[in-house]
This record gives sequence, C-alpha cells and structure tokens, in this order.
Amino acid sequence: MAASTQKTKRSPALVAGIILVFLLLILTLTLAMFASFDEVTNRIEAGRVDIVLTETKWDPSEAKNIVPNAVLDKNPRIINNEETDVYVFLKVSVPYGKMEVEYNTAQNGGTLIGSGNEVPYYKFVVTNENPATHELTDSEDTTLTSAQTVHSRWKLLTNYPIKNTTKRCYEYLYAYVREDDATKLMPLAHGFTTQTALFDKVHLMNFRERAANPAQNDPGMPDPNRNVSILVEAYGIQANFLAANNQTSDDPDTVWGILSGNS
Repeated sequence: MAASTQKTKRSPALVAGIILVFLLLILTLTLAMFASFDEVTNRIEAGRVDIVLTETKWDPSEAKNIVPNAVLDKNPRIINNEETDVYVFLKVSVPYGKMEVEYNTAQNGGTLIGSGNEVPYYKFVVTNENPATHELTDSEDTTLTSAQTVHSRWKLLTNYPIKNTTKRCYEYLYAYVREDDATKLMPLAHGFTTQTALFDKVHLMNFRERAANPAQNDPGMPDPNRNVSILVEAYGIQANFLAANNQTSDDPDTVWGILSGNS
C-alpha cells in the first residue's frame, strides 16, 4: 500500500492575520521612532559687573555745621564683588563759586585773598607717609583754579575737569591705572579693592561769604548758610573683549568712550 502524503493547508485568513500583525509591529515601531523625544538645556549665566563704592573714613556726623576752612575725612575707593575683571572710574562733582578765598601761605606766612575766581568749594587732600619720619603729611592744590590733587593710581581723563555751568560744578573723571604705567587701565579682580583711595580728605576752601549789605553782593558769591555737597559716582566695565577680534583695550579715554556710549 502506497504511503500517502498529506499536505497541511494554511487558512488564507490565518496568513492574512500574521501579515497584518507584522505590519502593525512595523507601523508601531515606526511611529515610536518618530514620536521619540528628548532635549538638553544648557543654562548660560551672563557675567555682570557688581562694584561697590566705599568710604570707610567718612563720618556723616562730622559733616554737619561745618565752616569754611574745615577738613573732613573722605576716601572713595571701589570694591569688585563679581567674578569678572573690571576697569573702574570715579567721577566727582564739586560745586564752584565766585568767591574770595583767604588762606595762609608758606611763602610769606600772611593772608592771600583771591580776586573772585570761580573755584571749587572743596579741594582734595592726599595723605602720604614720610619714610624718613614715618609721619603723615598732607598735600593739596590750593591754587585759585579748578585743579585738584589725587593719588597717583588715578588718572584724570582728557578734557576734564568739565565746568558744568548749569549745575554750577566742576566734574572730575578719573580712571584707575597701573602703578608702572599710568597711561593704561588696571583691571580690578574679583574681591579686590582699589589699592588707594582717590583722595583721603576734602578741604572746604576758606572763602568769604556774601556781605550783609546786598548792594555789595556779587551774584556769583556764595550764599551764607548754603549747603555745599560733593557727588561721587563709581563706574565699571568688563576688562575683556572690548574691541574687535576678541581683543580688548586698556586706554582710559577709549574705554570710557565705550562705557559712556560715546564711541
């Protein structure tokens, strides 16, 4: 008896079902690939300039009821509280008046009376230690002009002082410069304070106020009992990447132009 061979027939419906499942798997994987999502956020925190103007010797109580020829401790310095190296500037506005100034002179020991020049009410005083005697000596510019004396680490910018006739004050602008080259700015690093103050004291000029008789008054002469204030402002700007091609500048006038928006 011949052996019979039986072939198993698959149902067309079953075959279609297998194909359909396979296609669904492919479709599901494909959709999953297209629907996959991820992200990476890189937080970049911008640097900032955080400077602080400090006057450790200033005592507001001493600035009350002062009279001409008074000398007050005042030592403006700048602290850099941020990570970024900065170039720093100090601007001081001192009122002026058309006054007669009276003070003793070392040359003749007598009294010198000014001729009514418009001079700043305050002169800056710089205190230096004398190495020979270890005593403190004061120096200031007592001329009847707008000139002032400051420490050597501060450079007066070109075209200053400016005589502001609207506010009736002289505006002085100084840059903190290198010790070995006063033509170049000195970067102030994080946590550091300017090595020296701009000045150490202010001296109220020994001026004569207006006469009691109005007929003798000059319109530019100081009024009696007038409050005379000094405005000190600190400025800072990053020390790096101030010029093209990742370069910078250390020229005081150039950097101030960038900081003030005039260049």
